[in-house]
Amino acid sequence: MCKLATAMGYKKISDWFKSPDLYPLHIKYLNLYLQGIYNTTAVHTTSTCDFLGFTVLQCPTKPQRSLNPSQYTPWAKQLNNKPFRGVNLGGVFVLEPWITPNFTNWSLAIADQHAFSTANPVGSKGYQDLVNLWTKWYTQDDFNKMKSYGLNSIRLPVGWWYFAKDASVPNSVYTIPSQDITDPNHPITNMIKMAKNAGLVVILDLHGAPGSQNGLDNSGLRSPDKNPARWGYEWFYDPTNLAYTVKIVTSMAKYIGTIAKNGVDNVVALELLNEPWVFGDMTIVRDFYINAIIQIRQISKVPLIIHDAFRHSEWEWLLNDFPFENIYMDTHIYHAFNADDIASSTVNCDKNKIIVAQNIACGYGSMLRFKTCTSLPTLVGEWSLANDDCVGMIRGAQYSVQNKDYGQCKHLKERVGDQWWIAQYQKFAFKQMAMAEREIGWFFWTWKLGPGTEQDPSQAYWSYSGAVAANIIPAKLPEQNITEACYVFESTDPFKC
Repeated sequence: MCKLATAMGYKKISDWFKSPDLYPLHIKYLNLYLQGIYNTTAVHTTSTCDFLGFTVLQCPTKPQRSLNPSQYTPWAKQLNNKPFRGVNLGGVFVLEPWITPNFTNWSLAIADQHAFSTANPVGSKGYQDLVNLWTKWYTQDDFNKMKSYGLNSIRLPVGWWYFAKDASVPNSVYTIPSQDITDPNHPITNMIKMAKNAGLVVILDLHGAPGSQNGLDNSGLRSPDKNPARWGYEWFYDPTNLAYTVKIVTSMAKYIGTIAKNGVDNVVALELLNEPWVFGDMTIVRDFYINAIIQIRQISKVPLIIHDAFRHSEWEWLLNDFPFENIYMDTHIYHAFNADDIASSTVNCDKNKIIVAQNIACGYGSMLRFKTCTSLPTLVGEWSLANDDCVGMIRGAQYSVQNKDYGQCKHLKERVGDQWWIAQYQKFAFKQMAMAEREIGWFFWTWKLGPGTEQDPSQAYWSYSGAVAANIIPAKLPEQNITEACYVFESTDPFKC
């Protein structure tokens, strides 16, 4: 019944209201209809009767979360009461081979930052390449462009090793800058300074924890285990690594306070951990968050963000009696990794698939709203335009299975510059933005890709700057919140698959 609107031929909101004199009556009965569907659904979960993004769930016990929750955040004034509109700076302080394929000779032997550091100690050419990546790949021009495009924030992923010395955590492998983390000219601090110069706020994100919280290269250490269910075990089930991670994020909170005293005061939140492995024990993740928050609150009031580990409804009970304030939830929404989302072998199927992805993106609005109402105010810390898993080395796991071609990859080049595809990807972008801007905002993954990706037809789907260059995302986002993109129902009828 949730799809009744489409079945009845309603393509947009105005179709419900044909006679202006009957508007009040139509609204009354439409409201009763929607309530009836929701209230007679057996189990209320994150996706109960999404109505393709047509409805907005209210939070009766938490009214500040119901409409425009972004205006009630501690950083609201800095963003003019707007939601986050940001990008991630991926591949800089945590190496990811797919982002910088020409950075080194990536291989089975060197496939993550741990292996790269082992093979390229301080003083080597490889180490100097890493220094150049930290200090030269991003320039002030990048941040100025972000601002000119209508963005207001960045999410800055970093690894635990940059804070290890200050936190008294052993680090015998990972190479780090010559400057101490407290040095005003540390590369991380310089990156935050450039963001400040452009008028951008920053979320500092712990992307890799001691032992690796997910076994992926984006944590700095890939798991050699062939069973994905066991990835992240060295973090989940090692009390020493859990304790070390608490010390690391406490050091990060102290760092944020220190640079703020020196005038670099645009870090508005600290994310305690990126993407703990989805198959792990969520009570361990929850307890880590609580222990970290308790320690941080002894020295800092910085707003904190926790990641949901790609788990959703259980956070409602995991956070029962959660006593802390200024804590927020991050979730990541991708459309590029599930076979059901990406498999296609014909052009018609490709077109059907992108329209389905648009409608799914709108449906995710119910999930985001459910999380904001029942757990914590929620942001989308990572998303992209990709609905194809065709970029080499993108999965971040075993080097030999870095992408999955279910028939969809051979048509990608045909989309480049095609006006139909540009229009569809723009709809896809705006629908994802719309659902996130109903909550506290979004961060695209990522701002740019490195040398070696220029000819990849997928690069514009993973690079915000590339999407702008391809005319998929406008060079200037509208000032008003993007909230109405899902008020048009997209039909797959012309493209049967």
